Amino acid sequence: MKNILMVLVAAVVMSTSAHAYTDPKVGGMVTLKKGLEKKITKNGVLFIFAKQAGPDSGPNDRTPPVAVIRVANPTFPQAFVITQKNVMIPGSEFKGPFHVIARYTPSGDALVKTGAVEGMDPKFPSADLGNKNLNIELNVELK
Repeated sequence: MKNILMVLVAAVVMSTSAHAYTDPKVGGMVTLKKGLEKKITKNGVLFIFAKQAGPDSGPNDRTPPVAVIRVANPTFPQAFVITQKNVMIPGSEFKGPFHVIARYTPSGDALVKTGAVEGMDPKFPSADLGNKNLNIELNVELK
């Protein structure tokens, strides 16, 4: 009887691992390009946006983000994970792929671009759920 139970457990584990599983997260690390340290202020905030990616969308279009993380006074490198709990509109579905963009604003206001620096992972212009290896460098100075 014990052997039959072990075989059944092994079969369930193998069938579960044989199916594709997508972890409902997107994450990674945000770094600051060397030389931009002067942009860091005591009021600064790092925003990490997940915008819906699709055939008619790009990271720089005006599509509102699906989910956002706000990190006050970040230290770089800064780890992040975006999940369902970070959606902007409660009840919205957190379903990828996403354009993941990071923006540091010295003022703390996500909409004020003056003095802000932004970046995204060039290897993953769109990231699927489960991708926790994004490497975003803040390297574009906004005006």
